[in-house]
Amino acid sequence: MTPNRARLLLLFIVGSLSFLAIGGCRTWSSREEQAVQAYNNGNLYRESGNFDQALVAYALSLEYEPDMAAAVFNSALTLVELDRSGEALEMLQSLNHRDPGNLKVLRGMAWAAWKDGRVQSSLDYYFSVLIISPGDKESLKGASVVYEASGRAGEAVEMRKLLLRMDDNVDTRLDLARTLEMAKRYSEALETFRTVLIQSPGNADALTGASVSAEHMGLYSESISYLLKLADGEGDTGKLWWHIAEIRLVQSGNYDAGLTALRKALEEGFSDENAYDDFITNTPPAVRPAVRNLLYGEF
Repeated sequence: MTPNRARLLLLFIVGSLSFLAIGGCRTWSSREEQAVQAYNNGNLYRESGNFDQALVAYALSLEYEPDMAAAVFNSALTLVELDRSGEALEMLQSLNHRDPGNLKVLRGMAWAAWKDGRVQSSLDYYFSVLIISPGDKESLKGASVVYEASGRAGEAVEMRKLLLRMDDNVDTRLDLARTLEMAKRYSEALETFRTVLIQSPGNADALTGASVSAEHMGLYSESISYLLKLADGEGDTGKLWWHIAEIRLVQSGNYDAGLTALRKALEEGFSDENAYDDFITNTPPAVRPAVRNLLYGEF
Protein backbone atom coordinates (compact mmCIF):
# COMPACT_ATOMS: atom_id res chain seq x y z
CA MET A 1 0.00 0.00 0.00
CA THR A 2 1.46 3.38 -0.98
CA PRO A 3 1.91 6.05 1.72
CA ASN A 4 -0.74 8.22 0.05
CA ARG A 5 -3.26 5.38 -0.08
CA ALA A 6 -2.56 4.49 3.55
CA ARG A 7 -3.09 8.10 4.55
CA LEU A 8 -6.41 8.33 2.68
CA LEU A 9 -7.56 5.10 4.32
CA LEU A 10 -6.73 6.58 7.71
CA LEU A 11 -8.73 9.69 6.81
CA PHE A 12 -11.73 7.58 5.89
CA ILE A 13 -11.63 5.47 9.04
CA VAL A 14 -11.27 8.45 11.35
CA GLY A 15 -13.71 10.64 9.44
CA SER A 16 -16.50 8.12 9.48
CA LEU A 17 -16.50 7.86 13.26
CA SER A 18 -19.12 10.34 14.47
CA PHE A 19 -17.48 13.65 13.60
CA LEU A 20 -14.02 12.99 15.04
CA ALA A 21 -11.45 15.49 13.82
CA ILE A 22 -8.29 14.47 12.01
CA GLY A 23 -5.10 15.57 13.60
CA GLY A 24 -1.48 14.62 13.96
CA CYS A 25 -0.33 15.60 10.45
CA ARG A 26 3.21 14.53 9.79
CA THR A 27 5.03 15.82 6.71
CA TRP A 28 1.96 16.41 4.60
CA SER A 29 1.89 18.85 1.73
CA SER A 30 0.20 22.22 2.04
CA ARG A 31 -2.76 20.99 -0.04
CA GLU A 32 -3.19 17.96 2.21
CA GLU A 33 -3.14 20.09 5.34
CA GLN A 34 -5.67 22.49 3.83
CA ALA A 35 -7.89 19.55 2.87
CA VAL A 36 -7.76 18.18 6.40
CA GLN A 37 -8.50 21.60 7.92
CA ALA A 38 -11.53 22.06 5.67
CA TYR A 39 -12.69 18.53 6.47
CA ASN A 40 -12.39 19.11 10.21
CA ASN A 41 -14.32 22.36 9.85
CA GLY A 42 -17.03 20.41 8.03
CA ASN A 43 -17.25 17.97 10.91
CA LEU A 44 -17.64 20.83 13.40
CA TYR A 45 -20.38 22.43 11.31
CA ARG A 46 -22.16 19.11 10.95
CA GLU A 47 -21.90 18.35 14.66
CA SER A 48 -23.57 21.69 15.43
CA GLY A 49 -26.34 21.06 12.90
CA ASN A 50 -25.13 23.64 10.38
CA PHE A 51 -25.45 21.26 7.44
CA ASP A 52 -25.22 23.79 4.62
CA GLN A 53 -21.91 25.12 5.89
CA ALA A 54 -20.69 21.58 6.51
CA LEU A 55 -21.36 20.72 2.89
CA VAL A 56 -19.40 23.77 1.72
CA ALA A 57 -16.45 22.81 3.91
CA TYR A 58 -16.42 19.21 2.69
CA ALA A 59 -16.57 20.44 -0.92
CA LEU A 60 -13.51 22.62 -0.23
CA SER A 61 -11.61 19.68 1.24
CA LEU A 62 -12.36 17.71 -1.93
CA GLU A 63 -11.03 20.55 -4.06
CA TYR A 64 -7.69 20.11 -2.31
CA GLU A 65 -7.86 16.30 -2.16
CA PRO A 66 -10.42 14.90 -4.65
CA ASP A 67 -9.88 11.31 -3.48
CA MET A 68 -10.50 11.96 0.23
CA ALA A 69 -13.00 9.19 0.94
CA ALA A 70 -13.90 10.52 4.39
CA ALA A 71 -15.01 13.85 2.94
CA VAL A 72 -17.12 12.11 0.31
CA PHE A 73 -18.70 9.90 2.95
CA ASN A 74 -19.52 12.74 5.35
CA SER A 75 -20.79 14.89 2.48
CA ALA A 76 -23.23 12.12 1.63
CA LEU A 77 -24.44 11.85 5.22
CA THR A 78 -24.90 15.63 5.28
CA LEU A 79 -26.92 15.53 2.06
CA VAL A 80 -29.28 13.05 3.69
CA GLU A 81 -29.80 15.51 6.54
CA LEU A 82 -30.66 18.13 3.91
CA ASP A 83 -33.28 15.85 2.31
CA ARG A 84 -31.08 15.27 -0.72
CA SER A 85 -30.89 11.53 -0.25
CA GLY A 86 -30.79 10.68 -3.95
CA GLU A 87 -27.59 12.69 -4.39
CA ALA A 88 -26.19 11.15 -1.22
CA LEU A 89 -26.83 7.66 -2.52
CA GLU A 90 -24.97 8.39 -5.76
CA MET A 91 -21.94 9.59 -3.80
CA LEU A 92 -21.99 6.54 -1.57
CA GLN A 93 -22.32 4.25 -4.58
CA SER A 94 -19.16 5.81 -6.00
CA LEU A 95 -17.36 4.94 -2.75
CA ASN A 96 -18.81 1.45 -2.87
CA HIS A 97 -17.35 0.93 -6.35
CA ARG A 98 -13.93 1.86 -4.96
CA ASP A 99 -14.26 -0.36 -1.88
CA PRO A 100 -17.13 -2.89 -2.29
CA GLY A 101 -16.56 -4.57 1.05
CA ASN A 102 -16.67 -1.45 3.20
CA LEU A 103 -19.48 -2.07 5.69
CA LYS A 104 -19.81 1.55 6.78
CA VAL A 105 -20.40 2.64 3.19
CA LEU A 106 -22.97 -0.11 2.66
CA ARG A 107 -24.82 0.92 5.82
CA GLY A 108 -24.73 4.53 4.66
CA MET A 109 -26.20 3.45 1.32
CA ALA A 110 -28.96 1.59 3.14
CA TRP A 111 -29.83 4.65 5.21
CA ALA A 112 -29.76 7.01 2.23
CA ALA A 113 -31.90 4.63 0.15
CA TRP A 114 -34.49 4.40 2.93
CA LYS A 115 -34.62 8.17 3.30
CA ASP A 116 -35.07 8.40 -0.46
CA GLY A 117 -38.08 6.07 -0.29
CA ARG A 118 -36.29 3.05 -1.80
CA VAL A 119 -37.36 0.48 0.76
CA GLN A 120 -36.25 -2.67 -1.00
CA SER A 121 -32.90 -1.15 -2.00
CA SER A 122 -32.33 -0.18 1.61
CA LEU A 123 -33.02 -3.73 2.78
CA ASP A 124 -30.79 -5.12 0.04
CA TYR A 125 -27.89 -2.97 1.21
CA TYR A 126 -28.41 -3.98 4.84
CA PHE A 127 -28.45 -7.63 3.85
CA SER A 128 -25.30 -7.11 1.81
CA VAL A 129 -23.63 -6.13 5.07
CA LEU A 130 -25.12 -9.13 6.86
CA ILE A 131 -23.79 -11.50 4.21
CA ILE A 132 -20.30 -10.19 4.93
CA SER A 133 -20.82 -9.83 8.68
CA PRO A 134 -23.85 -11.85 9.91
CA GLY A 135 -23.68 -10.38 13.39
CA ASP A 136 -23.62 -6.72 12.36
CA LYS A 137 -25.88 -5.10 14.95
CA GLU A 138 -26.28 -1.77 13.16
CA SER A 139 -27.58 -3.50 10.04
CA LEU A 140 -29.97 -5.70 12.01
CA LYS A 141 -31.32 -2.60 13.75
CA GLY A 142 -31.52 -0.69 10.49
CA ALA A 143 -33.37 -3.48 8.71
CA SER A 144 -35.77 -3.72 11.67
CA VAL A 145 -36.59 -0.02 11.41
CA VAL A 146 -37.16 -0.26 7.65
CA TYR A 147 -39.41 -3.30 8.05
CA GLU A 148 -41.41 -1.58 10.78
CA ALA A 149 -41.79 1.67 8.84
CA SER A 150 -43.03 -0.24 5.79
CA GLY A 151 -45.62 -2.22 7.77
CA ARG A 152 -43.70 -5.49 7.80
CA ALA A 153 -43.58 -5.94 11.56
CA GLY A 154 -43.43 -9.73 11.38
CA GLU A 155 -40.12 -9.60 9.53
CA ALA A 156 -38.88 -6.91 11.89
CA VAL A 157 -39.56 -9.29 14.80
CA GLU A 158 -37.08 -11.79 13.39
CA MET A 159 -34.40 -9.09 13.18
CA ARG A 160 -35.12 -8.00 16.75
CA LYS A 161 -34.88 -11.59 17.99
CA LEU A 162 -31.48 -12.00 16.37
CA LEU A 163 -30.33 -8.82 18.08
CA LEU A 164 -31.56 -10.06 21.44
CA ARG A 165 -29.48 -13.22 21.09
CA MET A 166 -26.38 -11.09 20.68
CA ASP A 167 -27.21 -8.30 23.11
CA ASP A 168 -29.62 -9.31 25.87
CA ASN A 169 -30.26 -6.03 27.65
CA VAL A 170 -33.29 -3.96 28.63
CA ASP A 171 -33.29 -1.71 25.58
CA THR A 172 -32.96 -4.57 23.09
CA ARG A 173 -35.70 -6.56 24.79
CA LEU A 174 -37.94 -3.49 24.95
CA ASP A 175 -37.47 -2.92 21.21
CA LEU A 176 -38.48 -6.52 20.58
CA ALA A 177 -41.58 -6.16 22.76
CA ARG A 178 -42.67 -3.03 20.90
CA THR A 179 -42.21 -4.75 17.56
CA LEU A 180 -44.17 -7.79 18.72
CA GLU A 181 -46.97 -5.46 19.76
CA MET A 182 -46.80 -3.75 16.36
CA ALA A 183 -47.15 -7.19 14.78
CA LYS A 184 -50.23 -7.78 16.99
CA ARG A 185 -48.54 -10.72 18.68
CA TYR A 186 -49.85 -9.51 22.02
CA SER A 187 -49.19 -12.63 24.08
CA GLU A 188 -45.49 -12.66 23.16
CA ALA A 189 -45.30 -8.90 23.55
CA LEU A 190 -46.81 -8.99 27.03
CA GLU A 191 -44.44 -11.74 28.15
CA THR A 192 -41.50 -9.73 26.83
CA PHE A 193 -42.70 -6.54 28.53
CA ARG A 194 -43.08 -8.50 31.79
CA THR A 195 -39.45 -9.61 31.52
CA VAL A 196 -38.35 -6.03 30.97
CA LEU A 197 -40.25 -4.99 34.08
CA ILE A 198 -38.47 -7.65 36.11
CA GLN A 199 -35.17 -6.13 34.96
CA SER A 200 -36.37 -2.51 35.18
CA PRO A 201 -39.50 -2.29 37.41
CA GLY A 202 -40.24 1.39 36.84
CA ASN A 203 -39.67 1.46 33.10
CA ALA A 204 -42.45 3.72 31.80
CA ASP A 205 -42.22 2.44 28.22
CA ALA A 206 -42.52 -1.14 29.39
CA LEU A 207 -45.46 -0.29 31.68
CA THR A 208 -47.24 1.45 28.81
CA GLY A 209 -46.60 -1.38 26.37
CA ALA A 210 -47.60 -4.05 28.87
CA SER A 211 -50.84 -2.21 29.56
CA VAL A 212 -51.71 -2.04 25.86
CA SER A 213 -50.91 -5.72 25.24
CA ALA A 214 -52.80 -6.87 28.32
CA GLU A 215 -55.82 -4.81 27.29
CA HIS A 216 -55.82 -6.35 23.82
CA MET A 217 -55.80 -9.79 25.45
CA GLY A 218 -58.75 -8.93 27.69
CA LEU A 219 -56.57 -8.95 30.81
CA TYR A 220 -58.16 -5.76 32.11
CA SER A 221 -57.05 -5.99 35.73
CA GLU A 222 -53.45 -6.48 34.70
CA SER A 223 -53.68 -3.65 32.18
CA ILE A 224 -55.03 -1.30 34.85
CA SER A 225 -52.31 -2.34 37.29
CA TYR A 226 -49.69 -1.05 34.87
CA LEU A 227 -51.61 2.18 34.31
CA LEU A 228 -51.86 2.73 38.05
CA LYS A 229 -48.10 2.39 38.38
CA LEU A 230 -47.69 4.96 35.62
CA ALA A 231 -50.17 7.29 37.34
CA ASP A 232 -48.02 7.14 40.47
CA GLY A 233 -45.16 8.69 38.54
CA GLU A 234 -44.83 11.87 36.54
CA GLY A 235 -46.69 12.67 33.34
CA ASP A 236 -50.25 13.24 32.19
CA THR A 237 -52.02 11.54 35.09
CA GLY A 238 -55.39 12.89 33.97
CA LYS A 239 -55.11 11.02 30.68
CA LEU A 240 -54.01 7.85 32.47
CA TRP A 241 -56.99 7.94 34.83
CA TRP A 242 -59.26 8.61 31.85
CA HIS A 243 -58.00 5.45 30.18
CA ILE A 244 -58.50 3.48 33.41
CA ALA A 245 -62.08 4.76 33.49
CA GLU A 246 -62.57 3.66 29.87
CA ILE A 247 -61.39 0.15 30.63
CA ARG A 248 -63.47 -0.18 33.76
CA LEU A 249 -66.68 1.33 32.42
CA VAL A 250 -66.65 0.29 28.79
CA GLN A 251 -64.74 -2.97 28.68
CA SER A 252 -64.82 -4.67 32.08
CA GLY A 253 -68.17 -3.38 33.39
CA ASN A 254 -66.73 -2.36 36.75
CA TYR A 255 -69.04 0.64 37.16
CA ASP A 256 -68.24 1.89 40.66
CA ALA A 257 -64.50 1.72 40.15
CA GLY A 258 -64.92 3.21 36.68
CA LEU A 259 -66.82 6.24 37.99
CA THR A 260 -64.16 6.73 40.66
CA ALA A 261 -61.47 6.65 37.97
CA LEU A 262 -63.44 9.09 35.83
CA ARG A 263 -63.78 11.50 38.73
CA LYS A 264 -60.04 11.21 39.35
CA ALA A 265 -59.29 11.95 35.68
CA LEU A 266 -61.32 15.15 35.84
CA GLU A 267 -59.72 16.18 39.13
CA GLU A 268 -56.32 15.67 37.50
CA GLY A 269 -57.25 18.09 34.74
CA PHE A 270 -58.41 15.90 31.85
CA SER A 271 -60.52 17.99 29.48
CA ASP A 272 -61.53 17.02 25.94
CA GLU A 273 -65.07 17.70 24.72
CA ASN A 274 -64.77 15.27 21.79
CA ALA A 275 -63.52 12.53 24.10
CA TYR A 276 -66.45 13.23 26.44
CA ASP A 277 -69.03 12.65 23.71
CA ASP A 278 -67.38 9.43 22.52
CA PHE A 279 -67.10 8.20 26.08
CA ILE A 280 -70.81 8.76 26.76
CA THR A 281 -71.73 6.96 23.52
CA ASN A 282 -69.62 3.94 24.42
CA THR A 283 -70.69 3.77 28.06
CA PRO A 284 -73.38 1.16 28.89
CA PRO A 285 -76.88 2.73 29.25
CA ALA A 286 -77.15 1.76 32.92
CA VAL A 287 -74.29 4.05 33.92
CA ARG A 288 -74.62 6.72 31.23
CA PRO A 289 -76.55 9.27 33.37
CA ALA A 290 -73.90 9.14 36.08
CA VAL A 291 -71.14 9.59 33.51
CA ARG A 292 -72.96 12.52 31.90
CA ASN A 293 -73.41 14.15 35.30
CA LEU A 294 -69.70 13.85 36.07
CA LEU A 295 -68.65 15.21 32.70
CA TYR A 296 -71.06 18.09 32.40
CA GLY A 297 -72.35 18.62 35.95
CA GLU A 298 -70.76 19.20 39.30
CA PHE A 299 -68.41 16.66 40.75
